[in-house]
Amino acid sequence: MSCLGCEKATKKGLKLTTKQLQEFYPGDISKVNHIEIRSGSTGELKTFTNKQQLQDWLSGVRNLEFKPDPNQEKRVGYLFFVDFFEGNDKKLRLTPGDVEGNYYIYNKDLEKQIRNLFESK
Repeated sequence: MSCLGCEKATKKGLKLTTKQLQEFYPGDISKVNHIEIRSGSTGELKTFTNKQQLQDWLSGVRNLEFKPDPNQEKRVGYLFFVDFFEGNDKKLRLTPGDVEGNYYIYNKDLEKQIRNLFESK
């Protein structure tokens, strides 16, 4: 029996694999100089620029794993999204269940880390 379409592909046609957060980052994640977090429930946007705070937070999330969600059907809404910047260049956007528009099993540890940072300010 053939199962065409059983492997889920990214928007760019590549097969999704399990990766750590830092593997999604194009370059050296330690060069992030600010992070923006938007709350999906309130719309509030917070920007974090404190170098020590950023490095501490990145140390806690960089090795979190993202496992591909077999269901890649489009979704709407988010609890939080995070944008990573170097200078004025946005390098990466993610949520606890989405990296650059590809869906992963919801990562509750990442949600907790995002919430802690968001509520720290």
